[in-house]
Formats: sequence, C-alpha cells, structure tokens
Amino acid sequence: MNSPFVLDTKTIQYYIGNGALEKSAKLFSDYSSVYVLMDENVEKYCLDLFLKSVPGLKVRGFIKIPAGESSKSIEHAVHIWQSLTNLGAGRDSLLINLGGGVVSDIGGFCAGTYKRGMPFINVPTTLLSQIDAAIGGKTGIDFDSLKNQVGLFIDSKAVITDPVFLKTLKPEYWQSGFAEVTKHALIMDRELWKILGHRSYKEVEEWNDIIIRSAKDKIDIVRYDKGERNVRKILNFGHTVGHAIESHFLKSDKPITHGQAVAAGMICEAWISAHIEQLECNNVGEITERIDLSFQRLNISEKDIPELMQLMRQDKKIRNGEFKFSLLRRLGKAVHDVVVEPELIEDSIRFYINNKKCE
Repeated sequence: MNSPFVLDTKTIQYYIGNGALEKSAKLFSDYSSVYVLMDENVEKYCLDLFLKSVPGLKVRGFIKIPAGESSKSIEHAVHIWQSLTNLGAGRDSLLINLGGGVVSDIGGFCAGTYKRGMPFINVPTTLLSQIDAAIGGKTGIDFDSLKNQVGLFIDSKAVITDPVFLKTLKPEYWQSGFAEVTKHALIMDRELWKILGHRSYKEVEEWNDIIIRSAKDKIDIVRYDKGERNVRKILNFGHTVGHAIESHFLKSDKPITHGQAVAAGMICEAWISAHIEQLECNNVGEITERIDLSFQRLNISEKDIPELMQLMRQDKKIRNGEFKFSLLRRLGKAVHDVVVEPELIEDSIRFYINNKKCE
C-alpha cells in the first residue's frame, strides 16, 4: 500500500501507514496551543523527524519523562500535570503523545484528568503502540508494582501511525510489538497468521501492510466494545499470565518488555486453551514454535509460581475471586470470560518452564 489508510469514526480519526503524518498535518491547526509529551529516547531519535514531517507546527512547550515502564507512575503523572500548568495549557490546548505505549498510556491519562479533560492526539513511534497501545482509549499508570492499576477509558482525537518512526527502533522493540501482532492473528485474523508464517520478527519485511492490517483488527473490536464489556476482552489473550510475569520482573533488577511477557503468557494460555476449549495440541505446538523463533524463554522457576499467582489475583479481570481468561477455541477464534481453576494456571506455567509438549 502506497498511501495511508484513513478512517473517521466521528469520535476518532485514524491515519495509518506510509505518509500518515503528511496526510494528517491539518489536524494540528484546530487548537490554540500545542504541547508535546515524549520520553528521552523519543526526543533523541524521533522528535526532529516528527517536526520535519509536520512543517509549520508551532509547539508551545515540550514535556519529557524518562524512558521505560517505570515512568508510568503517579510521580511522573504529577510532573506532567505540573508542566502543563506551568506552561499555561488550557482545555482548548492540544497534547500530542509522541512515543510508545508508556507515553500514550500516561499521556492520555494526564490529558483526560487535567482540568477535567483536554484533547490529545496519539502519534505512536513503536510497533507495539502503532498496532495496539495507542488505539482503543485505554489510559493509565502502574501502581504498587501492578500494571495499569489506575486509569480510565478516554478517546484521543486522532491516532496518527506512520511507519517512518520504526526506522529508529532497537531490536527489542520490534520484538515486543511482534508479540501483539501475533496475538491479533491468533484471536481474530487467521489470514494474518498465514501472512506472518513460520518466521521470526527479524525476517518480516512487509511491515507497512502488516501494521495497517493489525491496527484495523484492533480498531474493529474497540469500535464495537469501547468499555471492554464484551468482545474486546479477547484482546486480553496472553495478558493474564503475561501481566503477572511482567510485574514480577518489574520488581527485579532485570525488567523485561511488555512483549516478552505477553509472548510467555500466550504459550501458557494456549496450553490452557487446549485443556478447556479443545484447541488442538498441534496448534499449541505451532504457536509455541513460532513464539520461540522470536523470544527466548524467560528465567522463571517453580519457586516463582506462588508469587505469579498472587499477582494474578490483583488482575482487573478477576471477578468474585474467579480467574477469567480469554482463550483460543481455534486459530483465529477466541472466547472470553472463561473460568480457569488455579491448579490449571499453575500447570500452564510449569508447561512453559519445562518446555514440554502439549498432550
């Protein structure tokens, strides 16, 4: 595709694909003043590229946070609110969230709460944020080492996804985003699963087309279920175990990326799917083999299982003390709100740790 995919849903405008920044430049002229939130890596690698791609954009102020998941904290939210106040931002101003999932999460949360709400536009710069995090209105911060413990649903005015930024990515961020692309294929897009094929993220070349397709998959779901009351829950596949694993490593001196955690979570939850939803074991093997092409197994041991289970009990998807999962019925088809017994979850983690075959 040589031109960006454009979609106006009346509440959100989407520009996705090569040339998206140039195509959407007129959006920024509707506001009295513009501010840009970014992290230190985005400032170094993406800011000049963004400003050159939107000639004439007058930015009144820049707000910077450190790179990494640790910036999704109440302390950094206070810093953003204080910066907006010091810079004189009003409810008719615009906040541009330029960066990955951390920036869009905390930026959307701060914009949604500053003076009871100021408009914002997401300009995602990582693969993960382009096909997932910047889409769907989920915003928030981590609290007490728990992922996304405080937040709200609020729509950005637009999402502008231009693959030009991906040239700046380090391999681990390509890898992290690839986990979410894989998830979209598994839960709702069997054709995308075929397109990805039996190859690692390093072997993929047709990224523009894959980004457009994967982003449209998520847009289609959130348009029908913005508040995650029904079908949107299938996007949680891999994330119940995955978020516990991510929180576990956040407490250590060796944090991992979101994609690494979700990749491990998908292996565990595919195994659970075989034991509850009759997903065929050969499909579990195929999923596991493909994920292992792109992700090394994480250093988790049997002694970590009690802590992982305790972290899962803090998950927002727990209802009345029951673990409710989104699982695979078959490749390209997921179901949600499936009750899973704790013993089966523990066994799925053992399956991952011991690198067993599905039986």
